[in-house]
Amino acid sequence: MSHYFLGIDLGGTVTKAGIYTAEGREIAVTEQPLPVFSPQAGFCERDMEALWQATCRVIRQTINEAQQQSGVLAEQIRGVSFSAHGKGLYLVDKQGQPVRHGIVSSDSRALDLVSRWQKEGKATQAYALSLQQLWPSHPAALLRWLKENEPDNYQRSGYVLMAHDYIRYRLTDEFTIEETNISGSNLYNQYSGGFDPQLMKIFAIEEVAEKTAPIIGSADLAGYISELAADACGLKAGTPVFGGMFDVVGAALTSGLHDSHQLSAVAGTWSIATRVFEAVQPSDYPYVWGKYCIPGTYFVHEGSPTSASNLAWFVKQFLPDIAGGYQTLNHWAALGYEKSQDILFFPWLYGSNHSANLSGGLLGLSGHHTLEDIVYAIYQGIVFSHLLHQDKILALEPGTDCLRFTGGPTHSTIWMQMFCDASNLPLEIVDIQQSGCRAAALCAAVGSGYYSGFSEAILASPPPMTRLLPNAEKHQILRARFDKFKRIAEALSTVM
Repeated sequence: MSHYFLGIDLGGTVTKAGIYTAEGREIAVTEQPLPVFSPQAGFCERDMEALWQATCRVIRQTINEAQQQSGVLAEQIRGVSFSAHGKGLYLVDKQGQPVRHGIVSSDSRALDLVSRWQKEGKATQAYALSLQQLWPSHPAALLRWLKENEPDNYQRSGYVLMAHDYIRYRLTDEFTIEETNISGSNLYNQYSGGFDPQLMKIFAIEEVAEKTAPIIGSADLAGYISELAADACGLKAGTPVFGGMFDVVGAALTSGLHDSHQLSAVAGTWSIATRVFEAVQPSDYPYVWGKYCIPGTYFVHEGSPTSASNLAWFVKQFLPDIAGGYQTLNHWAALGYEKSQDILFFPWLYGSNHSANLSGGLLGLSGHHTLEDIVYAIYQGIVFSHLLHQDKILALEPGTDCLRFTGGPTHSTIWMQMFCDASNLPLEIVDIQQSGCRAAALCAAVGSGYYSGFSEAILASPPPMTRLLPNAEKHQILRARFDKFKRIAEALSTVM
């Protein structure tokens, strides 16, 4: 009987499930949007029971589709694992019942709290242990916010979980916490490899030490599908369930990253740049580090909501009925790439990765400019904002051979060529529609013993890729504009 693996992707707005062969070939994938509630400004929450029900539905639908199209049965699924959004908070009591709505990574209710911590010097104190910059949606920040604003919910909390920790509990009745995701919580010590009471003391949430569960690796066995969960989702009771991973790690895994010679770049709602190292690299800059899925390795990454969501906003507001859709936009961008452009777009509608006080905008408009010129400027500005992250990650250590790109913009050849030229590195477009589900399925294949480890799994499951090479002349032009982009951003940050 053939072996298949189920990967569950728990995103910020969509829940997905996919069945794959051990080599990463997709059999079936289904997805379901999940509403996010914003009861107050800065709040981004979801109903945890609704998340469980949505997960059960996509699992059952995927199994049904796989059976109808390929004859694959639930009994042939040899393991289940996850890719999940980072940050956020999913609290349950000691009986496993949700204490309140879950909180997703886009939540910013703790922004004032984080600003206060910055002034108090807590960022430096915590970074020495966690290797994390302060962020409003870190579990540490959200827990302190709850302690101050919802003390009853804080007190009732039995376990501090991330998104996939909660769903894994619902599938297995076992409480565990997965390492690649919790390592980005500001509760975890990168050097000791566990929860750190000193970090909890820095943030005045010492009680959290009693609300933790055992930490497991990405491919570690967490438990087995319970009879109750089997009835709810259609999986066979007793199917093994493995830890899973942070979705940034999932994108890197799908891209084949196992050392520092490639950089994983994600363009979508967020701009993300990631590299993998065998040890934390010393630096004066506070890079964000976490534990990678390969035991004994670390990933370093930078990210911000400065990518294609900016273009999506422009289209929604000004071009909702454009003929040809994104194909037309790509054509306009290609025309703009051949012009001597002088418009700069700053893609900071949802936050800036240059300075916290900056917002989005266009600079350099004149009467002769057209809609097509503005669209090109948006494409270019998103490339530049990504470079702010990428250049920092590349500066850590020489030796990166190429970029591996995933995300929606990979469907735009001109946009990918702009990224390639600006970077002056070969760029490989990873042609995978569902990188999170695929990475989670590979995780299950490793956990089940089909592969000896993630390095073997990466070599055995290369994704289809298209390779682009940089144009030296375009590189010089883009870099000159990028320097201007940074100088103006610096001046604006001073004014604002």
